[in-house]
This record gives sequence, structure tokens and C-alpha cells, in this order.
Amino acid sequence: LTNALEGGLGSKELSMVVAPPGVGKSLFLVNQAVDSMMEGRKVLYVSLEMSEDKIAQRFDSVMTLLPQKSLPVDPTAIQERLDMFSKEFPEGRLVIKEFPTGCATVNSIRSLLIQLKNYEDFEPDVLVVDYLELLRATQEGMQEYQAQQRIAEELRGLAVQNNFLVWTATQTNRQGRLVKLITDAELGDSYGKIRTCDFAVSLNQTEQEFDEGVMRLYVMKSRNSRQRFVVPMEVDYQVLRMSEAAV
Repeated sequence: LTNALEGGLGSKELSMVVAPPGVGKSLFLVNQAVDSMMEGRKVLYVSLEMSEDKIAQRFDSVMTLLPQKSLPVDPTAIQERLDMFSKEFPEGRLVIKEFPTGCATVNSIRSLLIQLKNYEDFEPDVLVVDYLELLRATQEGMQEYQAQQRIAEELRGLAVQNNFLVWTATQTNRQGRLVKLITDAELGDSYGKIRTCDFAVSLNQTEQEFDEGVMRLYVMKSRNSRQRFVVPMEVDYQVLRMSEAAV
């Protein structure tokens, strides 16, 4: 994806991946996080849906290229694999934090950032929030479409305040399952969130493409580089690794 974007994304930006349920938004976010770690960046992954253990297993597969079903569960073996990754990419660090679904706000993440800085000496370069709809707006009583736009604005504000890149995911509406290429017309609940973000992509995949381990990534919006084009992707579902297809 970095190649297609002619240099990638920067700090103080909000990036968003859009897809229907079950297409691979969380998997995409894990892959983006691992790529950032391989580039020597520190990543904070906030999960609002899956447990920390489940997310850690996904990271384990993507980092080590070992199939999920054959991952050893022995803690010593797990640590050995993570140590090998750390030796190869010594600057990359990862913290995974789970919040209860629908309970956390951006202020919850802000408090976590302060704790990590003060007690763990950890200041992330990349924040991943999985996913936008499962956060609560800090202002209560808003309609859903207003709340989602507000959450997107709060996440972007957090990116600017902390000088890091934010990645999040969002759902399509029902039409998103029916179209061949998801655009901003298929965004679920709130169009305002696409106006707020700096970069947005959609994941597009037919049943046949799933069977073949491929999908199409469509760049819906990019403030700083080319947009409205398709990037062919390959997905190895054994090790959960996503990559640009070889041209």
C-alpha cells in the first residue's frame, strides 16, 4: 500500500478502512500495525470488540508467518517468537489494550496515553482504534450520524494533539454488500466521517476472490496523494498476511 501511495501516510492524520462485516477490516488494521512496527514505529492497538488475546494471536501470525492453527500456546515459545521479531525490528513496539464494547470514549484513550507515557515510557507513533462505531462520543444524546462524525473529529484531534497517525475502521451500509466497488456512497450512518478523515480505503471482495485469496483495495479519499484508484491485494488466510499483489 505504501508503494501505491507514493510514500505513505504521515502523523497528525486520520486514516479509515471501510468494508461490510466479515470482509477483513480488523485484519487490515493488524497488518498496517505490523508494517508500522517493521518501519521502526511504536503502535498502540485499541480493541473495542475482540479480546487482547485474540488480537495478540493475529499479530503473532502476521509477524512470524506461522499459521494460526499451528501456533504454539506455550508462553516460552510465544516469547521466543516475539523476541526474534524484536531483534529484527528493534525500534518497533506494540501495546494492545481492550476496552468494553460501546463504553470507551476518546477521553478513555487519552487517559490511557497518559498512563502509558508516565508508567511505561511508551508514546506511540501510530494509534489503531478497532473500530469507530464501537466508541462513544464524549457528548451524550447525539443522533447516530452526528455521533459518528463527532467521534471521527475527536480521533483526528487526538492525532494532531499527539503528533501520531490514527487508523480506524468503519462499516458500510447494506448496499455495501451488493456493489462491486465500495465508494463513499456506501458509508454506514454518517457521511460526515469521510469529510473528517485524511485518507480512506475500502476493501472489496467477491466470494470467488475470497476463495482465490485476493481482494481489491479502493482508495476512496487521499488529501495528500492520488485517489480513486484500485490496488490489487493478496491475502494469505493461513498466516493472515495482506500485501499488494505482484504486478
